[in-house]
Amino acid sequence: MTRIVHLTDLHFGMERPELVAPLAQAITATAPDIVVVTGDLSHRARAPQFRAAMTFLQGLGVPVLATPGNHDIPLFNVVARMLGPFRGWRRNVGADLAPGATLDRVRILSANTADPFRWRRGILRQDDLRRIAASLEPGDGRINILACHHPLVEPPGFERGETRGGTAALPSLIRSGVHVVLSGHLHHWTIGLGIAQDRPQPLMLVQTGTALCGRAGETDHGFCVLDLAGPDLAITAWLADATTGHFVAQAPRRFHRDNGAWHLGG
Repeated sequence: MTRIVHLTDLHFGMERPELVAPLAQAITATAPDIVVVTGDLSHRARAPQFRAAMTFLQGLGVPVLATPGNHDIPLFNVVARMLGPFRGWRRNVGADLAPGATLDRVRILSANTADPFRWRRGILRQDDLRRIAASLEPGDGRINILACHHPLVEPPGFERGETRGGTAALPSLIRSGVHVVLSGHLHHWTIGLGIAQDRPQPLMLVQTGTALCGRAGETDHGFCVLDLAGPDLAITAWLADATTGHFVAQAPRRFHRDNGAWHLGG
C-alpha cells in the first residue's frame, strides 16, 4: 500500500498558529510515504513566509513534493510579479516548479497552474500537458496522480472560471493516463466530484480544504490521506476539531478502479 498525504493552502503569514503543531502531529501519526502540497505555502510570497512553511514541511520527516499556488507569487509588487514571479519560490522552496515522484506502483506528477497575469486565477499550460503525456505510459499498471493548485473542474457553487484550459484538458489527461487529480485553492472539500453509485468516472478529482489559513470565515481546516492498494483507493479527510484544535480522521470514502473508471465503494 502507498499512503499519500495531500496538504494545501497553508498560507504561512496568515496561518492559524494554534493549529500548526497539531497539524504536524496528525500528519506524522498517519505515517505517509510522501506529502504532496498543492500550493499557497505562503500568504504573500515573502521570504520569511516561505521559510516558515519549509521549516514546517521539513519537520515532518518525510519526502515532500510541492508546487506553487497563486499566493506564492507577488500580488502588490507588479514589477516582481511580471519579471520574476517565482523567484521567491525558487530561492526558498526549490528550483523545480513542477516536481514528480514515483513510489512503488504510484506515479505523481505536478503542474504549476499559477498565472502571473491573472494572479488569483490559474492556467493549465499546453507545455504541461505535453510533458505529462510524455511522462506516462497508459496501461502500465500504475496509478498516476496529477497535483496542481487550481481545480480543473469547479464544484457546484464555485463556477468562476478559475483555471483557464482546465476542463478542456480533461480528455487529454485521461488519454495520457492520469487517474487522480489533487488540487486546492478554493478552501473547499470535494472528494470524488461526479462519482456516484451508478456513475463511475475516469478521473478521481480531490479538492482538499485549507490546512491553516486564518482569514475570517475559514472553517474545516485539514488535510486528506490517500491509501492506494492496487485498484483500491481510500480517501480520509482529517479535520480540525473546533473545540480541541486536534485533527480528527473522518470516515473514509472508498473507491475501486475497474474498466478505466473509478467506482464508488470497494
